[in-house]
Amino acid sequence: MKVPQEALCRELVEGSPRIKRYLSCRVADASEAADFYQESVARVLERAREQRIHNPVAYAIRVARNLIINRPAPGYDDEREQACPGPTPEESVSRAQRVALLTRALESMPPLRRSAFVRRRLHGDSRATIARELGISEEAVKKHISRALCDLQRMLDREV
Repeated sequence: MKVPQEALCRELVEGSPRIKRYLSCRVADASEAADFYQESVARVLERAREQRIHNPVAYAIRVARNLIINRPAPGYDDEREQACPGPTPEESVSRAQRVALLTRALESMPPLRRSAFVRRRLHGDSRATIARELGISEEAVKKHISRALCDLQRMLDREV
């Protein structure tokens, strides 16, 4: 017995933040994560036509995981798919919008949180170095970074 399409869609909509969070933790590029999200949900809906899916959100996450694992390595050049050397106009606009959104999110953070996040995620400084330079504990650095990631995720969830 298949789950009615309406119930399946409702479960996927309610589980959407979980799927997106999973992808954002594993895929650095937001547009690539959005593509994986869309493909995952599409495959769940497609599979649901053939058989019952007991947990569509978990299934979507599994599909996303497989898509991530099976994506071509950077620099992979497939003869069948000759990519343009630069981004499309849509990609350029989308990228600029994401940068503006993330910049606003960073600017709205408390200075200590923003500093810890930028030093760790953008500059690659160790937690110990950040803690020493900011005069806080490593645990505090860890919490600031976690909270910054949550702030960014909330901002992205509101905009997507």
